[in-house]
Amino acid sequence: MNYSDDDNQEELIELYTSKEAVSEAAREKEASEKVFEDIGVQLKDFPGPQREIDLHGFTGSEAMFELSNFLDRAINQRVRTVRVITGKGLHSQHMKSVLPELTERKLGEFRRAGTVLAFRREKNGGAFLVYLVS
Repeated sequence: MNYSDDDNQEELIELYTSKEAVSEAAREKEASEKVFEDIGVQLKDFPGPQREIDLHGFTGSEAMFELSNFLDRAINQRVRTVRVITGKGLHSQHMKSVLPELTERKLGEFRRAGTVLAFRREKNGGAFLVYLVS
């Protein structure tokens, strides 16, 4: 699917801001917080972000493609901590954030696949810190 035109962008926004999608993002957040409780002490040994990617300006599908490539490269380069900048969605159409929720879901997939140890939103809410298995 190409989500570059306005009609398709609307479809993407509706798809990922549905009640089910929001619930799934909330479950991912809870699962990630649980991981932090379980391994928080280990994460103190991780360095600060060694690489970062800024997803501003990408459509949802483009951003997830870029994020997957970025994480694959970081893992291959044995990077341990990355920052993923999504923004807060303040400039999104209809003020509905898409990238933070999509990113949370994608990071959850990587966590379940065993390549992401944990992730969390930074305090400002516009970025994620991601701890990679290396």
